Amino acid sequence: MRLLLLAAALGCVGVSVGTDCSPFARPWLVSLSNGQTGVLLNEWWVLTKFSYDGGSQHLVARLGVDDLTGQSDTEQKVSVAMWINHSPYRRRRKRSPVNDLALVRLAKPARFTPQVQPIALPTRCPQPGEQCVVSGWGSSGSGTGSRKQQCLVQQVLSDSVCMHLNPMYWTSNVFCTKPQHNAQGNCLRDDSSVLQCGGVLQGVKGFVFISEGCSTGKPDTFSSICRYRSWIDRTMSTMTPTVGPQTTTPPTTPMMTTWMWPFDHFVS
Repeated sequence: MRLLLLAAALGCVGVSVGTDCSPFARPWLVSLSNGQTGVLLNEWWVLTKFSYDGGSQHLVARLGVDDLTGQSDTEQKVSVAMWINHSPYRRRRKRSPVNDLALVRLAKPARFTPQVQPIALPTRCPQPGEQCVVSGWGSSGSGTGSRKQQCLVQQVLSDSVCMHLNPMYWTSNVFCTKPQHNAQGNCLRDDSSVLQCGGVLQGVKGFVFISEGCSTGKPDTFSSICRYRSWIDRTMSTMTPTVGPQTTTPPTTPMMTTWMWPFDHFVS
């Protein structure tokens, strides 16, 4: 009963895997045309997971959309101007949780509406036992992909439990969650789903194989956004355009290492 009440309060219709979120309960969710979910940080920036080909194609961000089928009056489609992968993204045992994040700059600022709003960044890390909500687009279990925003209430695990249950993917830059009623993780086949606790962004899921954390009994593992605040703040402050009455001036390029994909920069 407590979980059901919590889910309703957080904008979820229920707590089952792949449950539809209440309509527009997640105004900060962004659907990227490469299939990833992002989260709106401010009018210019979206946070998502690392992508090797994120900057090598023309991408579009869809904001203010609850159901990906069709288009509503609330939707804003904005081209992606820049894809900035975190560096170094270390590969270990095929996939790695270290620095598996990317910042996406929009070509023009988003217009804030009741359906398009930024999410708050954390000032502290998530605490063991804290109840949070995973959300994004994707499928539940082995079914076909859902076109509506999906929600799932999960509980933050302690580092010691996370290390014991999922030693292959644990580092100090991640944390683990699971539904309170069992040991299985979420089955959303959206590997860039995001996790918020009390209205604050705390995690982005990206590096774990899709099958991990669903029927395997392993927890879900998220990049801990509190550990990346300095990178996020520095990148946004140096790479945000200056918008005047009639012109947009690109920012001065900061010190960075680059891998020469179009629009793809690696920031250390």
